[in-house]
Amino acid sequence: MALAAVSCGGGHSQGADAAATAGVAAQTVTDVAPIGQPVIDTRPTWEGFAATRTASVGLAAYAIDDLDIFANPGATEPIMTLDRTTILGTVTVLGVIGDPTGEWLEVMLPTRPNGSTGWVRAADVALYVADSQVVVDLSDRRLSYYVDGVEVLATEIGVGSVHNPTPTGMFFVTDSVTLTDPYSPWGPHALGLSARSETITEFNGGDGIIGIHGTNNPSSIGANISLGCLRLPNEMITALHDMVPIGTRVEINA
Repeated sequence: MALAAVSCGGGHSQGADAAATAGVAAQTVTDVAPIGQPVIDTRPTWEGFAATRTASVGLAAYAIDDLDIFANPGATEPIMTLDRTTILGTVTVLGVIGDPTGEWLEVMLPTRPNGSTGWVRAADVALYVADSQVVVDLSDRRLSYYVDGVEVLATEIGVGSVHNPTPTGMFFVTDSVTLTDPYSPWGPHALGLSARSETITEFNGGDGIIGIHGTNNPSSIGANISLGCLRLPNEMITALHDMVPIGTRVEINA
């Protein structure tokens, strides 16, 4: 699978980023990280989930097959259908909003505009708990990773430029991949997010997907330099790749 869908590259300018993206488009993904631990046998009751919920815990749903998305509960015609897997080969996962009981679930969507939501039939997905959260502070250029509310990793990051800022809001991890070339503009690993660039709507065949990734330009860490993605030191993206389950919530603050 190509990483061309990620909206930002590794150079110091948009032209360099575009060239880097084109160069990495033919790379293959050697590993796709598994989703979080699925719920076995029965879905958790909302009461049981809520009783142990912290700010860093979210409920996620993964697609059993190609997944119809509806505008509201009970609708008969879908507004879109998501493939069972993403363009990077990961099973499609969506963040669940609100009470998961009943025949319908409201979900966060990895589509434009950012913050889009829809509804899926509960029978079409399986649920699991993602007990962690990524929190990004763009002004401080800092990323923190929490598990059960406890910070287990923190790092300085590179963020979007003035012309191509990193979008803010609540998102979730859609992909976690390993690149064949660890010295690529994305470093050894990348996390795809449900976020989309608000300035780049098409990039090298992709949809301006925002990602969290490494870099072959360590001097870019701490700068407003990317096309919207979040750049981490390679040792930090490697740690996140090893720890972060698909479906993890990602909160990006200005």
